[in-house]
Amino acid sequence: MAPQPSPSSKKQELPEVIENMKLTANMYFENGVFSHAISLYNETICRYPNCAVLYGNRAAAYMKRNWAGDMYAALRDCHVALQLDPNHVKAFFRLARCLHELEWKDQAKLCLEVFKVRFPIHASSHACCALDKDINAPSTPPPNPPPNFEAQFDCDDVEGSNKSERSLKSYEEWSWRDMACDYEKRFYGHCNTTTDIKEANFFGSNGQYIMAGSDDGSIYFWDRSSTNNVRILRGDNSIVNCLQPHPSCCLLATSGIDPVVRLWSPQPEDGSENDREVKDRDAAALLNQRRMKADPFDVVLMNMGYRPVASLAEDSSEDSHLRTYNCRAS
Repeated sequence: MAPQPSPSSKKQELPEVIENMKLTANMYFENGVFSHAISLYNETICRYPNCAVLYGNRAAAYMKRNWAGDMYAALRDCHVALQLDPNHVKAFFRLARCLHELEWKDQAKLCLEVFKVRFPIHASSHACCALDKDINAPSTPPPNPPPNFEAQFDCDDVEGSNKSERSLKSYEEWSWRDMACDYEKRFYGHCNTTTDIKEANFFGSNGQYIMAGSDDGSIYFWDRSSTNNVRILRGDNSIVNCLQPHPSCCLLATSGIDPVVRLWSPQPEDGSENDREVKDRDAAALLNQRRMKADPFDVVLMNMGYRPVASLAEDSSEDSHLRTYNCRAS
């Protein structure tokens, strides 16, 4: 007998305020403003964490935006959505798509086969057939290693090691993998491509904010609960590396490449604006994404003062107004 389709879960009734937030986020998604949609989904999930649709919708927004780490974040959301609602068809299908995009071919193939069995009514859909074709397409073979590749990793002082295994993965890496655990929350927008270490810290009377420096010379503040970026301040003419809050006073010390340490205190009550605040937070995060994806040679040129022009053909719908980006010298 052919397997019967799993019964669809009854649509979850949401409180009015949550439903309105979801609809607004959906509107941003439909208009291609994915960062705004994700921020609103973050806030909605923070208020109402047990709704599978919210996680499924945020996964779709992550997949469309596709910043560094977004595809994996979408995969995590699909898992949570399926834990809350095992019959969430879209989350199950997006899970298979995420696995494929992350190049986990075997897992993607298995996930799609299970999807076809559980939801046979969707097995012949155009989207399912297209994903099946993508997953089973022959992959490009990896390039041949350079001469003496294995010799570069040779290490005679490791007792009992195998040369071929040692050339690919160290014993330490296997140990680290065994002990590895997934992240709990993800705070994104800043950039670290030039220096080895970026200090991150808690901020606020109850540690309700997370802050970190960035290679664009800014200090990024995130809401600890929703993970949304709430403020960006220009902390250095080049790079911000270190930031420390005062243990008892509302005071923050930051430093970077500039030969100064800056002290930050609350704004005055006269309503004057901080001229070091970055108003367009989404644009700043987008420029950092471009910086992280830039060719190393381009980064060298940018650090010398050149300003590469972003290709208009590569501009997405939410950043088509941005034409240039400038990476500051370190």
